[in-house]
Amino acid sequence: MNAIEQAELELQRDKSDLKRLKKRYPGYDFVPVDPNKQSQHGQPAQPRTEFSELELAVLSVVDSDPDKEWTSRAVFESLRAQHSKLPEKEDAAMNAVGAALIELKTAEKIIRTFEGKGRLPHRYSAIRTAEKEATPEEIAS
Repeated sequence: MNAIEQAELELQRDKSDLKRLKKRYPGYDFVPVDPNKQSQHGQPAQPRTEFSELELAVLSVVDSDPDKEWTSRAVFESLRAQHSKLPEKEDAAMNAVGAALIELKTAEKIIRTFEGKGRLPHRYSAIRTAEKEATPEEIAS
């Protein structure tokens, strides 16, 4: 197999992987975005202000108890109890909730309190207004 055939094979594999990922994570665009980078026109990127219906529902659940650490499973169960609109399949719904939590963290609407590993899930909590307004010296003391 020559280099051109190998490159074509890798491109085909990437396309099929992208299709699989888009099917598994509906609504996720898979474009890496660095919020610290400049926009295409050389101006600082604007913070995200519009959120999907699911992201707003997830944010309201996390904000409902600011002292609690939320996992994607706990948020999913709370949304299910509230009869929120979720994908029919449980795996797709869990993935959508996880993606919403990541988007909210990226938009700095919630914080990740624990970085999960293996079977331990990430944990998130609401950003308290006192933490937003406190200086780093006040938090350290």
